[in-house]
Amino acid sequence: MKFRDIAALGFLTFAMYLGAGNLIFPPFLGYQAGDAFWPAMAGFLLTGVGLPAFALVMVALCRGSENLTAHLPNWFAKSFWVLLFIVIGPAFVIPRAITVAYEFTLAPAGDDLLLPFTIGFCLLSAWFCFHPGRLIDRVGKLLTPMLLILLGVLAVLALGQTPDIGAATGAYATRPFAEGLTQGYMTMDALGSIGFGWVIFAAIRGFGVNCPKLTSRYTLLAALMYGFAMALVYLALAWLGRGAVGEFANGGAILTSFTSAHLGTAGSLILALVMLLACLTTVIGVTSAGSEFYEKSFRQVRYRQAVGVSLLVSALVANLGLDTLLTITLPVVVALHPLAIALLLIAPLRRRLSRQAQGMVLATATAFGVIDAGHILGLFGEKALKLLGHLPLFDSFASWLLPTLAVLGMSVLIARLRANRQKTKAVAAA
Repeated sequence: MKFRDIAALGFLTFAMYLGAGNLIFPPFLGYQAGDAFWPAMAGFLLTGVGLPAFALVMVALCRGSENLTAHLPNWFAKSFWVLLFIVIGPAFVIPRAITVAYEFTLAPAGDDLLLPFTIGFCLLSAWFCFHPGRLIDRVGKLLTPMLLILLGVLAVLALGQTPDIGAATGAYATRPFAEGLTQGYMTMDALGSIGFGWVIFAAIRGFGVNCPKLTSRYTLLAALMYGFAMALVYLALAWLGRGAVGEFANGGAILTSFTSAHLGTAGSLILALVMLLACLTTVIGVTSAGSEFYEKSFRQVRYRQAVGVSLLVSALVANLGLDTLLTITLPVVVALHPLAIALLLIAPLRRRLSRQAQGMVLATATAFGVIDAGHILGLFGEKALKLLGHLPLFDSFASWLLPTLAVLGMSVLIARLRANRQKTKAVAAA
């Protein structure tokens, strides 16, 4: 691959991650963190950028997303992937992207334009998706540079201001680093990393690269470029929010106020284009990833059919009940996230750990992930909350983390002791 193609691959990777949520989270963090900006931002970057980049690195080392689950029973692996692509596709990410893009573009013009906007948005997304081998040309070389230019305008304006720094509010006042970690974790981009591996590998194959080592190397480069670019965008947007003056309920309101104040009508147009492109590239990435999986895993499914069905269902959800569905699917996302990260943690240790040990790690992550999901749904009474409140990170919906790491650590230790015992027996027998 030529340098320009590798750069376009990095742009494609960056664009798939940069959804509307990624643009809205950082300004609100900067607004709330105040004088605790840097520790809060450090925590956010660690989980908001570091965790997804780590996931991509693991996908590269495993030489493909499908290899993350290759050692698991076929029924379990397929169930995991189907659930993941439903959640990050038509049941959550795509409908939300459609409605957010609408809110920042056509919504101010009228109340009855969501349906025509959805049709146009989905048709445009399908056009980009129908030729997966050309995604680097269409997204990496066309859409992403446009998006970066628009973000660059906002970044220059943000970094050029000297904000009046106020005191940190909310959880940032007492534990800024931990709260930053939580907010970065709640972007759920690690789930996207696992799914996007299908698209990245397919894009690399589109250049005629079939060597597994080269494919892994290019994926690692894409992960590094994504991490660097995303960290810069997050820092600029958080700095923008740090200087916000007034009362704001979310990052979208901060962005709208900032662009209107500095650029007037032009600012509103720039923000609308940024949101539209960010949502579009994310939908293209998620739809392509899911469709690649369905075609490869189910003989009766064709790639274009999967694209059409995914976007059609997403359009219906966006127009017929997104709010209710989001309430239902968010706990599923929270419960699925620990399982996905556990798979990533196991990936480099698969040859050392027995299937039973791997199963214990995955079961632990799943069980505590369900507890976190139940916490979000409010299923626990006062007594249960008092008891579960003793779990580390329970309030941050991450009570699965330490138990999973503990079981993984014990499994590695036991595997090492067994290996040493076998070596000792072999030496004694010799």
